[in-house]
Amino acid sequence: MKYFLSIILLSALLSTNTFAQQRYEVSTGIDILNRDNNRSTSIGPEDDLQFEIIEEGSWYYRIRVYNSDGSLRNGDFISAKSNIDNAFVYANVINNFEDTVAALTETGEPPTCHLCEQEDEEATQEMSESCDIPGTTNDWRRKCRQLYNSNIPQAALDYALRAMKLNATSFRTNKCFDSQGIMGPDHYSMHGLTANELENDLLAEGLPNKCQMIINDTDDRSPSSGGDDCRGRMYYIDLCQGDNAVVQEDYFNLGTGTCRGGGNGFRNGSGIRTTVKGVFFTHTETFDFAKNNGPYNEARRRVQRAGGPREATALQLFGLQNTNNLSSSTAKYIHISPYRSSFGCPSIAPENYYMIEALANNGPAMVLNWGREGMEDLEACTE
Repeated sequence: MKYFLSIILLSALLSTNTFAQQRYEVSTGIDILNRDNNRSTSIGPEDDLQFEIIEEGSWYYRIRVYNSDGSLRNGDFISAKSNIDNAFVYANVINNFEDTVAALTETGEPPTCHLCEQEDEEATQEMSESCDIPGTTNDWRRKCRQLYNSNIPQAALDYALRAMKLNATSFRTNKCFDSQGIMGPDHYSMHGLTANELENDLLAEGLPNKCQMIINDTDDRSPSSGGDDCRGRMYYIDLCQGDNAVVQEDYFNLGTGTCRGGGNGFRNGSGIRTTVKGVFFTHTETFDFAKNNGPYNEARRRVQRAGGPREATALQLFGLQNTNNLSSSTAKYIHISPYRSSFGCPSIAPENYYMIEALANNGPAMVLNWGREGMEDLEACTE
């Protein structure tokens, strides 16, 4: 345990004022983008690479990459700040686990760090409280705590779990829920569902599907290439399948009003093609999106080849906050897409159609579009 705590002490969040000269390596897998050829590469500790930070961007760090033999790798590399903050450790202090253990053994048992043990206990307690959600099993809560060892930004995870806890047994985040912003029941995406039925039937006893959820990190644009910043990092989470928590990382598309210099930011409105931030609950029935659209016909074939129905799988999203409560009426669904951007929908790869189906099954379920800035206080929309 003490060896483990000593290694944890070596991890540090990077100061934005300390660039170059300091070498780092990754403790978990991350993606880096080479802007010279617009290719994204996944790397892990086994690649034995080292890094220096040479510049800070709005959402990324520009990094210098060294090969295992110490030679400089050619390319103009960047990686999202969330990757850096969550995955980098000092390379000149800890080179690999075996060397660290050997060094600790040679110098004797490390001194006890009571403060470290206290901080570790506090962190464990905080995780337990976040995952102590009514209506869940002990096994669910165990898997929930495992999420804190993933690449999901902790602030995003905390936000999602607070929203789930508030709505665990009754629909409490309903103060900003705008029934006027919900698509009419006759629309093909609604399958006859009314606002009253959503609030007082599907959500009467709280959020039913606590197994699967999606967290979209609007700050992490590392899946993008070509400089358009139109793809963010998506985390698909399943706390019910398998022996351990499932976290699958991929991309989601942002709206062109938000990316590509669209200039509309994350505004909640009609006709501005923006991504909107906040908590959404889903419908329980999927639908076939963008019929009679050529590129979507190919996307349908991709879904079929991946084992799904020959459909462009889509699902209504109902925004619960002032930042996103018009998402339904402005048709910002979650759906599969053949494109690199959207009109504001958090669209995903066709091969990930099953994620949307899982959200709908036993739904409604939760989707969160998160960012470090612009998130409304959940209590502001809670009765």
